[in-house]
Amino acid sequence: MKRIIKMSTCVILVASSLLFSACENKDKMSLKGKEKEENIKLQKEKEKDNYMNVGLYFDGSKDGKKSEISKEERLLNKDEVIGELIIQELIKGPAVRSELKPIIPKGTRLISFSINDKIATANFSKEIQVPMTAQKEETCLKAIASSLSEISSIDKVRIQVENKNIDSLGGNFSIAEPFSKGEINLSKSKK
Repeated sequence: MKRIIKMSTCVILVASSLLFSACENKDKMSLKGKEKEENIKLQKEKEKDNYMNVGLYFDGSKDGKKSEISKEERLLNKDEVIGELIIQELIKGPAVRSELKPIIPKGTRLISFSINDKIATANFSKEIQVPMTAQKEETCLKAIASSLSEISSIDKVRIQVENKNIDSLGGNFSIAEPFSKGEINLSKSKK
């Protein structure tokens, strides 16, 4: 009988110590979970600062007989908007009275622009991909990378043509991987 009481006491002690240590781990885990939640909230607030709410107006008529517009709210990433404007300005070329020369071939269009993981992806129409001298291509790549790296959320640039990654813009430099303005000299294409 004494043996059964001792065994029962031991079992109860072991079970309760396991139970209490599990609760302690749960408390630690919930603290970590709360810290993660707070970090996520802080990150979302920072990201919110990088977005702007824009109202866009579209045809809101129900039957098409009456002119009526309706508002749709959109959140736009400020850096992506600025990056897209930078590329559009590079496509336009330098000011008329400037002695500078354009870097992007005439007729080139920007199809899309995005920023992910500090890499800007500029997706151009096929008109950007023309044979170029090594000097002209280097100038073009450096100008694009330097202009976009003015935005603090961009470290590197990826150039696409018609939604496809390309190996070279003008046949002289490899741009198969994202590049920065300082890496262009190192990425000469093998011919």
